[in-house]
Amino acid sequence: MAGETVLAVDDREDNLHFLHDYVLTPNGYRMLRANNGVDALNIVLHNEVDLIISDLVMPKMGGLELLEALREKGLDIPTILMTFHGSEGTAVRAFRLGARDYIIKPFAIEEMVNAIDRALTESRLRKERDRLIQTVLTVNRQLENRVKELRFLYGIGRSVTSLLDLEQILGRIVEAAVYLTGAEEGSLMLLDQESGELYLRAERGMGKTSAANLRIKVEDSIAGHVVRTGRPVMIGGINQDDSFKVKTGYFVKSLINVPLKVSNRVIGVLAVHNKTVVRPFTDQHLNLLIALADYASIAIDNARLYARLYSAKSKAEESSRKLEKMVKVKTAALNRVTQQLLQAEKLVTLGYFAAGIAREISTPINTMLDDIQQLKHRLDTNGDIQDLLESLQRQARQVRQTAQSLLDFAVQSEFHPHETDLNAIIEAAWQKYVEEFSPDDRVKFIRGFDPHLPLVPVDSKQIQQAVYYLIKNAYQAMPDGGELRIITRAVGPEVQVIVSDTGKGLTPEEMRNIFEPFAQVEEQYRNIDLSITRAVIERHNGAIEVESQPDQGTTFTIHLPQPRRQAKP
Repeated sequence: MAGETVLAVDDREDNLHFLHDYVLTPNGYRMLRANNGVDALNIVLHNEVDLIISDLVMPKMGGLELLEALREKGLDIPTILMTFHGSEGTAVRAFRLGARDYIIKPFAIEEMVNAIDRALTESRLRKERDRLIQTVLTVNRQLENRVKELRFLYGIGRSVTSLLDLEQILGRIVEAAVYLTGAEEGSLMLLDQESGELYLRAERGMGKTSAANLRIKVEDSIAGHVVRTGRPVMIGGINQDDSFKVKTGYFVKSLINVPLKVSNRVIGVLAVHNKTVVRPFTDQHLNLLIALADYASIAIDNARLYARLYSAKSKAEESSRKLEKMVKVKTAALNRVTQQLLQAEKLVTLGYFAAGIAREISTPINTMLDDIQQLKHRLDTNGDIQDLLESLQRQARQVRQTAQSLLDFAVQSEFHPHETDLNAIIEAAWQKYVEEFSPDDRVKFIRGFDPHLPLVPVDSKQIQQAVYYLIKNAYQAMPDGGELRIITRAVGPEVQVIVSDTGKGLTPEEMRNIFEPFAQVEEQYRNIDLSITRAVIERHNGAIEVESQPDQGTTFTIHLPQPRRQAKP
């Protein structure tokens, strides 16, 4: 690392010139100079100095006296002493006063450069540690912001899909759009099928004059382009001169327009604008608006459907039992659809943002882990710093694992089944857990593998991930130690994998929600991991069961079908 400030102290100008021209400047250091210890002390008190190179004998104040003065002022600045006539006693005294090195003149350039590097090592490592800590804090803040946005969006989804009043639905959607993007104003326009124009249904921040009787033609507007193509538009906010027409006489600096779709048919446009502030919107803002637009489309369609059903029910009550029965059938069907939508809300929300969040933080997390590992090797003698780095490393790995779980849940990976030895897959999953977490001996791992287990057609990578999650959750359930037992066996037409722990166990209520990604369950069971596990098993036409009682441990049983063997002729 170059760029540090070095104070050179010597009563001979030729020595100062030598240090400046041949040692410090060629290696990228900034040099300050003084001719004695008194001047050097004054410079240190008024400037930021990273290293002092001082002659031992000087008028007014020599090098040893300068070290004593620095100690009295409470200043711990790395110092290198140099002298023509050194002695062992003088060197000992210098080191006791805190000198980092003691060099006899004349010295070689390389000798001084190496001494400077050694003297600055500790301060450089301290700065690198502070930088890594700040990186961890920054990543954690970014993750917290993403989780906050995700929770807010999930809450909006639950809110609007439970409302039947279309005005309330549209108002909340626009409020959420303005809040999540930090925009100056927002609007929601619906398409008039008869006139082919977009008309305003809800707005925030536009003002009565701008919003009054707002109708936009589809043929010659940005919003109309979104209707025609079915694709979002995000522009502006880069230059002060940016100006985009929303309607005749109404211009903005930046905007996002996203389509509202029902059954691949565009029914309107959700928009946010910055009218006066020159600030561009981001891809994150665009993704948030796309998710809100999907919620709005579902809510609008639901509200309209409920309105039609209410009208049909009123007519049925006035006409005949037959129409009444038809309304009841439609209402029941709608209730089933609504329940399915409520159940799917979690997955819809996660599907939009999980992959983006995971990819966004994976690179800085991996870089941070590499930097921490390098720093650990360079600080192998400092126990306190090692403990801090170990803690940082554990927290960073936890963030990376959370992001990976989100990505596994969101991404539909390719499926490549082939006949595989399940015992080998389980061993590979166990080795992966050992490599990542280095478990201690408090948990005993007991294998009960069937040596004659038939090969099973599975995607080995996906099944390994599912077993890995079960092993990890078992360890989390046994923080004070216990037994992890994994058994494989062939039972009739299926192969079973049984994973048991002797941990805290689960209540009946917790078991009902164990595979739900957002349910509140005991902390030792991570629902996203178990949701991925169930999805993998079901993709293989299998099933997974869980048995547990409080304080009696938990057992997961995986059922996978055996391949059918043709009888020999």
